[in-house]
Amino acid sequence: MPSTSIDKAVLILKQLAVPPYEYKAGELARKLGMNRSSVYRILQVLKDCDLVISDKGGDYYKVGPEMYHIGTTYLYNNNFHSKLIDILSEISDIIKESVGMAVMDGDKIMSLIEIEVHQPMKLNDVPGRYYPPNKGNYGKVLMAYQDPEYIERTLSGRVFEKTFYNTLTTKEELLAEYARIRERGYSFSIDELGIDILGVGIPIFGENGRIKACVAVGFYRGEGWEAKLNRVKDILLSYQSQIERNMP
Repeated sequence: MPSTSIDKAVLILKQLAVPPYEYKAGELARKLGMNRSSVYRILQVLKDCDLVISDKGGDYYKVGPEMYHIGTTYLYNNNFHSKLIDILSEISDIIKESVGMAVMDGDKIMSLIEIEVHQPMKLNDVPGRYYPPNKGNYGKVLMAYQDPEYIERTLSGRVFEKTFYNTLTTKEELLAEYARIRERGYSFSIDELGIDILGVGIPIFGENGRIKACVAVGFYRGEGWEAKLNRVKDILLSYQSQIERNMP
């Protein structure tokens, strides 16, 4: 249970970063187990600082522009520059699908850049979203290349929820999948994040040979999906060294 107003404010901001990304004060209070009047009071302080904004009726609250400013400072501090975004945009133009990049910072696997393609059916990933180590390409690729001791410590004693029929849930399944990723140099995700959701991910390494990021493409299953998976994989791998040269 949060003990200070700062603790409560942090929890509120974190909840606003979870879909559907906007909540009433009462909804936040119920989800976080906090007093509604306390939540409302903290929201007003955050709103005064532009960390939170509300709709015209004042019923729903969501992350404000100051949070974007803070988030872009993270990008600036890590020197993610426009050339990298240009490369990912070029890949997106070629394959006509959204392309993203995620990093592992501490114990968090986080989407950092998302290039969205404009088409009716698309996966709406957003920068700043956290991902688990057991499903989807971001989590699997970034975990596969960590130190064995870290992997063991992270997975030990954990059983993940099977959200879809190809979701990996046990340590043994994940260790086998990580080994396949290291052997092949890429990852496929097929019906792990949702029905008919497919994806390809590749590792991006730094000059010291350690993994720095994962670049991935996700799309919905359609006719010829197996061939498309391999085509996207080949395109991503063809850009791997260029992306690595432009990594901070």
